[in-house]
Amino acid sequence: LNKETKTCVSQQSCAIDGKWSPWDDWSQCSTSCGNGWEKRERWCSQPYPQHGGRHCVGDRTEVKSCNLRPCPVDGKWSPWGDWSACSVSCGNGRSTRRRECSQPYPQHGGRRCVGDRTEVKSCNLRSCPVHGKWSPWGDWSECSVSCNKGQSTRRRECSQPYPQHGGRRCVGDRTEVKSCNLRPCPVDGKWLPWGNWPACSVSCGNGQSTRRRECSQPYPQHGGRRC
Repeated sequence: LNKETKTCVSQQSCAIDGKWSPWDDWSQCSTSCGNGWEKRERWCSQPYPQHGGRHCVGDRTEVKSCNLRPCPVDGKWSPWGDWSACSVSCGNGRSTRRRECSQPYPQHGGRRCVGDRTEVKSCNLRSCPVHGKWSPWGDWSECSVSCNKGQSTRRRECSQPYPQHGGRRCVGDRTEVKSCNLRPCPVDGKWLPWGNWPACSVSCGNGQSTRRRECSQPYPQHGGRRC
């Protein structure tokens, strides 16, 4: 044999370069929504660098974005607006005010506002003025006399309706008068006094003397009775 081999041990250990372990699992996302992050780590431990070996090359930690969807935004009411003008000037009106679910608006699946968008209240509860109006005219009364220019009256009332709550009274006359039975009354005839006896028709022996009277105090008129 021209060659001989033997085992020998160097007093200096060989350099061992570090190698990365497998990546750990990703951590839980930092937020449930709205651009969070998660990370994973590895270790320069398989093997560790020894005896002057090289460290692992690269990043020990890796980070990535997660849950990039926007977070739900619940709606919130704006302040109430001003009350509207009353729907009527008297007699039980209504006034309303509104608010909007806009501070903020519900977004990305957020809850809508709870409650009413519109609020209503009563206003101008005082009764409205009621102006009086005349009832129809009543019947004419019996004439005050049966002849020779009498009077007949009729009436109406300010009652349909009566004026109320400061309403105006009726304008015009409550009573109306008209003439009636304009024809003259009948005048019965009456006798004048007897005139004097005139001289006898003969100077002797059974003559006649006649006297007269007239139905003229007064004469019968307008259907009056004769004397």
